[in-house]
Amino acid sequence: MGNYYNPVRIKIDSIDVIEDVLNTIKPRFTNIVLLHRGGDFPESVAGRNLYKSLENFEVKQIEVNISNPDVEDLFHYYKQIENFDYQCIVGIGGGSVLDLSKSLAGLKDLEIESVSALRTMIDQKQYVENQNVVPWIGIPTTSGTGSEVTCWATIWDHANGVKMSVDSEHLYAHTAIIDPTLTVSLPKGLTASTALDALCHATEAYWSKSSNEISRIYSLEAIKRIVHNFEKVLNHPTEVTYRNEMALGSLYAGLAFSNTRTTACHSISYPLTLELGMVHGIATSITLAKVLKINFDSIIENDKLLQAFGVSSCDEVQGLIEHFNQLSGFSSKLRDYKANEEIIDKVAANAFTKGRMDNNPVALTQEEVKQILLSIY
Repeated sequence: MGNYYNPVRIKIDSIDVIEDVLNTIKPRFTNIVLLHRGGDFPESVAGRNLYKSLENFEVKQIEVNISNPDVEDLFHYYKQIENFDYQCIVGIGGGSVLDLSKSLAGLKDLEIESVSALRTMIDQKQYVENQNVVPWIGIPTTSGTGSEVTCWATIWDHANGVKMSVDSEHLYAHTAIIDPTLTVSLPKGLTASTALDALCHATEAYWSKSSNEISRIYSLEAIKRIVHNFEKVLNHPTEVTYRNEMALGSLYAGLAFSNTRTTACHSISYPLTLELGMVHGIATSITLAKVLKINFDSIIENDKLLQAFGVSSCDEVQGLIEHFNQLSGFSSKLRDYKANEEIIDKVAANAFTKGRMDNNPVALTQEEVKQILLSIY
């Protein structure tokens, strides 16, 4: 039983198809905001191809060289384009670029005078009623976040120590362009951490309270592709075949959790990132096997989940995650991220994000979360 909905047009193709995509958007328009990672992107092959495809448009470029965008960052970029009458946004980059693209699409023409006003707008979801949302196109350059096919964006509020979300069905991308060649230049750590994030998206979607027949199919396909190709893509980073498999794994995971959202692992990860600065994909996956073990008897067709991982027990999933971390140069122990008992207590207390922790099939207490964290200390 269940319902599935995702309106994003998906093109698994070269970045060159963007010109055709833009010409399908009605009414026709001239002004585009382009968000990209900056650095050497304009001189890269992908950058040159993209600029060529956009040469008939008036383009305002925004370089995004940050990760985990804060509400202050979002306000900064909003002010940069406030007086530019953009009718479309193109975001090419990792999850931070895509989340900012999505957020700015939803803030079009809203009057926001300060960071404080923007914080209130996000907290009270005032943007949901905006009638001037513009279409946006997502072109991921990592295989992990799935932001190109979801309708929410993570925006951090470090000043108040919380994770916020810009979230509305109006914010689904018009089109997602999946070009696996864009991920070939990713360093090992980023390849690994984004893949682990996608693995969590797929797994948590499978056991989520909102899981359905279609999302579970996407989940299993995502897990199989990511697990089977993880080591291969690290050992042969320029092999497009492996990059293609990881890109599809990430996409399928995105399609799965776009309908289910995430659960306990992601909820626990937010304070881990805030308190310890842990990379998101590591912060989510470090508790994956432990939460799996707690949820296991409540999971529909749990045998299929283990089969997708290629294992026969939850403990073997723990071993697999530790193996992946070792290959990637990450630790599987919280002590190596400078955690201590005081921080663990704080993380456990702040691990209950609404819509995430309460989406887990088994209700966890603060003490149970603490015990999970201590077990990987």
